Amino acid sequence: MKKTIISLLCLILLATFGLQAQKVWTLKECIEHALAHNIAIKTAGLNAEAQEIQQKNSQYQRLPYVSASASHNFGFGQTQDNTGVYVNNNSQSTSAGISSGITIFNGFQINNNIKAQQFSSLASLENLNKAKEDLSLNIASAYLQILYNKELYQLALEQVSLSKEQLRQYEIRYAHDKIPEGQLFEIRARLAQDELSATQQKQTMELSLLELSQLLELEDWKDFDVSEPDSQSLLNKEALQLPAESIYDQAQSNRAAIKSAQYEVMTSEKMLEVSRGARYPTLSLGASYSNSYYDHSGYVNPSLKDQLSSNGRSNIGLSLSVPIFNRLSTSNNIKRSNINLETARLQLENTKKMLYKEIQQAWFNAMTAEEKYQASFETIRATEEAFRFTEEKFNNGRSTMYEYNEARMQLLKTRSEQVQAKYNLMFSLKILDFYRGNSISL
Repeated sequence: MKKTIISLLCLILLATFGLQAQKVWTLKECIEHALAHNIAIKTAGLNAEAQEIQQKNSQYQRLPYVSASASHNFGFGQTQDNTGVYVNNNSQSTSAGISSGITIFNGFQINNNIKAQQFSSLASLENLNKAKEDLSLNIASAYLQILYNKELYQLALEQVSLSKEQLRQYEIRYAHDKIPEGQLFEIRARLAQDELSATQQKQTMELSLLELSQLLELEDWKDFDVSEPDSQSLLNKEALQLPAESIYDQAQSNRAAIKSAQYEVMTSEKMLEVSRGARYPTLSLGASYSNSYYDHSGYVNPSLKDQLSSNGRSNIGLSLSVPIFNRLSTSNNIKRSNINLETARLQLENTKKMLYKEIQQAWFNAMTAEEKYQASFETIRATEEAFRFTEEKFNNGRSTMYEYNEARMQLLKTRSEQVQAKYNLMFSLKILDFYRGNSISL
């Protein structure tokens, strides 16, 4: 009884492990896994963290600095005593001090630098978001490519089944001496060709699974597979009702690439103000306190307590630094900042133009795919009628094997073109929805 229970538990564990190994991934799971494990995303996240630290560091520049120092010295030979007479003796002394200072005014450089680092930090966060968006699009594209290849593989298998059924019928006819052996060889060759095409299409499908698993950073891809949603439910054509310009207007307010470029412009504007601030005087407030203790050998030295009470010294003061000439360094820094600002503005303009081109292309692709997809239904209907007619003639011996194969290959080509148009339309619609600010989902 005990052995039976143990065996049952082992079978349950093995079944559970098998189910886990055969996990089927949804698009949402693929995207979430990729975002959590992709190295480029992790790198962009670290860059955002580093920029946040830089932002905090700029804010800390408003705080005063505090520093302390201490020293102990030994003297040998000639030295002055308290009366100013040089004597030959040894001495030692200890001194310590603390100082602090704060910048009161430096041409608003600290304030402008803080704002520049804030904008730069926001740009880094948008760069992280852009990396996530790009990865999500790549995942969705690879996912749809798998679904596309799976449908083509099913079409190839249908051709194999059709050839097998045809071979079975021909073998019966050949056994009753109704057809020559040459026709039997031809259909066998057709079956072998169809099986080769199916094998090649299966390899293409498996390669697309491998490519997606690599995007997910999966170590073992052999048991990797994706779920197959109802493709018809994904053909939401709402985006096609909007012109490309309207979609572009929506995209400008939600695309991370646009936001990042805008923050880069703001950063450059503030850095220009920082460079200009170097022309102004700098006013600082400083304070310090120091004390010392000395010991001359051969003399009666005051006690440590007495010396600390009498040797202490405090200072407080204002420091004003006025820039007059620094070898044109400030002027050149201002020119460089102006160039950086103009470059950032051009980059923003280029990003907007690239986004508009991408949306125009996606919209055009969606419209073209929609037209092809709708036209394919009538083409398939006509091609299927032509194939049935040719098949009937072939079965009655009124057409050749060549004509029959031509009709069948034309039907396969038409079906493949419809599948391609369907997935092109599906991906283009998802791209347009994505630009409108909708999340990618199937």
